[in-house]
Amino acid sequence: MKKYYTRACNFHYGTIAKNLIKKKLALSLCGNKDIAFDSIEILSRDKPTKRINIKNIKKLPNQIKKIVLTDLKKITSKRKNLNQYTNISEPLIMGVLNLTPDSFSDGGLYNKSNKAFRHIEDMISSGADIIDIGGESTRPGSKDVPHEIEWKRLENVISNFKKKFPKVFLSTDTRKSDVMLKTIKHKSDLINDVSGFDYDSKAIEKIKNYDVWKVLHHMQGTPNNMQNNPTYKNVLLDIYDFF
Repeated sequence: MKKYYTRACNFHYGTIAKNLIKKKLALSLCGNKDIAFDSIEILSRDKPTKRINIKNIKKLPNQIKKIVLTDLKKITSKRKNLNQYTNISEPLIMGVLNLTPDSFSDGGLYNKSNKAFRHIEDMISSGADIIDIGGESTRPGSKDVPHEIEWKRLENVISNFKKKFPKVFLSTDTRKSDVMLKTIKHKSDLINDVSGFDYDSKAIEKIKNYDVWKVLHHMQGTPNNMQNNPTYKNVLLDIYDFF
């Protein structure tokens, strides 16, 4: 069976969005009535993209209409908040702290605990809702770091984070299940895995029963070689299929 993809488009915001939703001329994005869309694009790999107004969905062939309606249910369903202190219906800012010697942004700048916590405080006071902490650089060309070394870099900051910032959402950037479990023990709220849980085959099985959020990324290969020769037939749809 041919595969079709549904993409929301032609967005409206604020009062205009609410009025359009009320008149059933638009649908809400993720259950947020401050953001509405009145059209969709129907994509496939071997046909031109088709764009239609939502009021014309009922005119689609049954097979495509069924796919579109299933997709729209996912696109419009309300997302739950990350925790009691964050409102996901509003933009959230993530502050990043790399406890590494070689990250391309802040590698080596905050590796001492006093500097790390000072930087965390600065990011929070500047508006960060989430603090993302990593102990392994995943910049292009970077090499793997053993989980023991990665955890040693993270341990002091992660183990004391919630004692100092109990209401701040803590994200841990790691590809390794051993590090994931240790950070969850210290109340990490989110596991941020740049490999999409492909690097460590045991990771999902080990953490699946914990109440922790997960962020998946896409890459071809590893950070060491991901930019050597990435190839796609259709980059948008290939990545969509990966997720």
